[in-house]
Amino acid sequence: MTFDQPLFAVDIGNTRAKICFWSFRAIRNALSYDVGTVRVAPACDDEKTDPSSSFEETEEWLHGLEIDEKPCRWVVSSVNAQKTNSLKKLIQRYRPNDSFVPLTLRDIPIDVEYDHPEKLGLDRATAAFAGLTRLGKGVPFLVVDVGTAATIDYVDSEGVFKGGSILPGPRLTAEALSAKTAQLPMLKDPENSELARQEDELRSPLAYPATETSSAIRLGVVFTLVGAIASFYWKTRRRIIEEGRNPNRLSLVLSGGNARSTEYNLLSYFDDLDFNLRFSVPRPRMYVEPRLVLDGIFEIATSLPFNRR
Repeated sequence: MTFDQPLFAVDIGNTRAKICFWSFRAIRNALSYDVGTVRVAPACDDEKTDPSSSFEETEEWLHGLEIDEKPCRWVVSSVNAQKTNSLKKLIQRYRPNDSFVPLTLRDIPIDVEYDHPEKLGLDRATAAFAGLTRLGKGVPFLVVDVGTAATIDYVDSEGVFKGGSILPGPRLTAEALSAKTAQLPMLKDPENSELARQEDELRSPLAYPATETSSAIRLGVVFTLVGAIASFYWKTRRRIIEEGRNPNRLSLVLSGGNARSTEYNLLSYFDDLDFNLRFSVPRPRMYVEPRLVLDGIFEIATSLPFNRR
């Protein structure tokens, strides 16, 4: 397909909206790969994360963004209808010639086995498709996407989305502790509490036991997620074995702002198992892409025709 418009990919969650902009030149360079090559979306020309419900920060960002090519296309994956409407009004006001395309599940080229597909979150399906695009069929994987809620979903070796689990993300977990207890403080930004640490610090997993209250909360929040991922990894591996398939290709695709620290703490978990059991346990290959949903939107937008505005 020839894609001749600059692209805004938008991932609207419950708390934040994440936006990536690709110029026509960046898209053209990305699409120059041979057909059939599994590719990762190119680095975007600019990006913005906006926690506001009325997109004040995005409006300011747009005013400072230099876009030579017009019109642009906005392709949106959203789990928040109110925020979607706010963004659409903003685009209509400041960029009336742009196309605004809210994705539906029909637009995401992945087979889904789900009791009520219409209730499947677009972010989950898009992240699964992005993981499939990266790994290709033949590699079963769990895709982990951490936001206000954390999701852990299974895509089998045939590339079929099989469902998964939803649990509170770091923010909800920390808020629940703060709201329902008398003395526990609220972490400043539990969803991204690891991001302020330097890369070399991240390679040193959180230590147990914690000796200070905020650190103890952070430790609990982080390892609630790590423990869930590990549990579902073993459950999925067992399922693959019971189906008579090779479980050793089972991989993890980690997404979200703290994906890198999640990887390091998972590696620490497996190291602890090896140490205690005195032999090496199977561990998955891990792929880290904090903006996985946005990459999925890029792949969808540059592969499928859209005639809606």
